[in-house]
Amino acid sequence: MGYQLFESAKLGPLELRNRTIRSATNEHLSEPDGQLTADWANAQIELAKGGVGLVITGHMTVDRTQRADEGQPVIDRGIDMALFKKAADEVHAAGGKILVQISHSGIKGMASVNGRPAMKPEDFTVEELDKLVELFADAALICKEAGFDGVQVHNAHGYLLSNFLNPNENHRTDEYGGSLENRFRLTGRIFKAIREVCGSDFAMLVKADSNGSGDLHGQLELYQQAGVDAVEISGVDFNAKAKVRTPFYFNELMAAKDGIDLPFILVGGMFSRQTAQSVLDAGIPFVAFCRSLIHDPGFIGKLERGEVEESKCLSCNACYKIYRSKPVRCVTHTVPIAQLEKLYGPYGKN
Repeated sequence: MGYQLFESAKLGPLELRNRTIRSATNEHLSEPDGQLTADWANAQIELAKGGVGLVITGHMTVDRTQRADEGQPVIDRGIDMALFKKAADEVHAAGGKILVQISHSGIKGMASVNGRPAMKPEDFTVEELDKLVELFADAALICKEAGFDGVQVHNAHGYLLSNFLNPNENHRTDEYGGSLENRFRLTGRIFKAIREVCGSDFAMLVKADSNGSGDLHGQLELYQQAGVDAVEISGVDFNAKAKVRTPFYFNELMAAKDGIDLPFILVGGMFSRQTAQSVLDAGIPFVAFCRSLIHDPGFIGKLERGEVEESKCLSCNACYKIYRSKPVRCVTHTVPIAQLEKLYGPYGKN
């Protein structure tokens, strides 16, 4: 069964205006203490105004002592709710839906930012894992209270929950280590807690690696049992695919999805209408865009209006570090972002 890019679509409890999703992309736009900024909110609003059906924010940490970088926002009871609500309200006013990606940095925690070492799966006591489940659930509840449409739990790219899933990174010998079911236990508890506090009308998605954690089909079965509304498929090596302009993990998903009754979102290598439509034609119902939307937040609207057929993004991957040397998100940009200038200076720390 194929789908059309610009038809309306149902995703869990959400009605989307089209099948395009902005994949969570770290904006690096918080204050140094993790508080939200106007630039962060405006980045989400601009994407919705640009035609994106569903905006997923860059990852926000549920633990302010374990941030991934100095620009990562924190989601806890200290968040600026007025600014948070503004982002949700104005995305809705622009016709879009919005989820918050919630995360814990795990082994990617930045000691220079946090003043403490990054945490590995074996560093947590069982009591600390219980607390972590509560932090994820409360973060989701904060999102619901602010008017967001749901959350996406980040279980990919080497952050904590994917550390637990990865048998090479999870060295626990208790009920949270060993078998796939044990390594999934923390994630499953988090999903259950979110659903209990937020209800079935609040979307609950997951971002998952197609590689790095073993049996993808087995993972998808566990996500289905956990009651998630959709799975976005990525991979641990996504940042090594500079210049690749074809779907990164299409083959991995197609080989693993048989017998799984869940909507899938595919991210990576989406730079043109033709590529996105080819994924939809294969029966994958949603496509996610990342670097093309860093380059031009209005790219989706331009595709829909027929103004462009392909992104002018260079797919050079310089967006992973350019903000540290110039206050912009893309090498092609010339207008500074105020918050990046505040964090790094007009010419960066170098």
